[in-house]
Amino acid sequence: MRRAALCAGVLVAACGGSLPGGWVYVTAVTSNAASVVWTAARPADAVRCRGAAGESVEGTTTATRSGLRVTRLEGLAAARAYRCTIGPRRIHFRTAPAGNQPFTFAVVGDTGDGSPAAAALARRIRAGRPAFLIHLGDLAYGHGGAALLEARFFRPYRRTLARIPLFSTPGNHDLHGRSVYTAVFPPAAPAGSHDGLLYAFEWGAAHFVSVSYRDVAGGGAAGRWVADDLRAARARPWRILFLHEPPYSPGQKYVAPGLRAALVPILEAGAVDLLLTGHQHFYAHAEPFCEHGPGPGVLEVISGGGGENLDPPAVRPNFPRVVSVTHYLRVRVTDEALDVRAVDVRGHVFDHVRRARNAPAACRSEGWPPPRER
Repeated sequence: MRRAALCAGVLVAACGGSLPGGWVYVTAVTSNAASVVWTAARPADAVRCRGAAGESVEGTTTATRSGLRVTRLEGLAAARAYRCTIGPRRIHFRTAPAGNQPFTFAVVGDTGDGSPAAAALARRIRAGRPAFLIHLGDLAYGHGGAALLEARFFRPYRRTLARIPLFSTPGNHDLHGRSVYTAVFPPAAPAGSHDGLLYAFEWGAAHFVSVSYRDVAGGGAAGRWVADDLRAARARPWRILFLHEPPYSPGQKYVAPGLRAALVPILEAGAVDLLLTGHQHFYAHAEPFCEHGPGPGVLEVISGGGGENLDPPAVRPNFPRVVSVTHYLRVRVTDEALDVRAVDVRGHVFDHVRRARNAPAACRSEGWPPPRER
């Protein structure tokens, strides 16, 4: 009885795991597959899914020693709505389109203070009904343990995660030695990932790459993996890369040593169109950069205002707009353009950046603030 009670309670450590029960999110979504990631609140819990026409969908479930379960659903239809139940929990998601149909996704970073503002922003993101959500890291400030991740991410984002697939990248708090991030997110990374922290996926006309800032700052295999992935994606209309720490920043926070030197040549050689970062607790968009050679340049947007713990704005060269406000990004993707809108917690659009495909644009090769490396 005692063992069963513990398995059904908040912690599942007595059942061979260490994660709270009741966590659920959907990730690694493609046009024909998706992964439901969850922790059991009760021993008998299982994933049961159906398509929009009522058809039953079977999945294969694997479990980790920490209590995480990943149910991989295969053979799905493109651009189709699905609903799943896990005990009393209900989740909904839609698969990616088979072609280059337009879509909108959301981006948020640095939500880890667990503040009322962060929870309100989660509701605002959900109301926008994006195809998926990219999280730029620092889901829970502090050491990122299970209790903090529950209180500061899974609880305020529970209803949002029940409707919107999640693709995350680790922040500096997520990679702390006591954090459970690597137990919760890398096990469900898309196939072909590099250690589960660097991975890629495609949606519509865009190819996306998630980069662990710490790994790529060290160069070596991680850098080669990113370069090879971007090279293979050159035929896609758009290449979008996201990570936590920005190589260029108007802020004062320190970044990993060597990050700019290691990453920027890869971005430019790989013809990345849009770079999404967080870490600095404000919004900023930069002039496109082309430090290592002529070209259309890489557009960097910093979105680290996912809570109320904001940094003061700063005026720096090559950053035409810096705003210290709680916000997220709505990005519209079509064959012809990327449309980035910064949205505050009230739903007001306070900045708008557009990038047209194959359109000539000035880029900056110099004048960037020097990186503040640890």
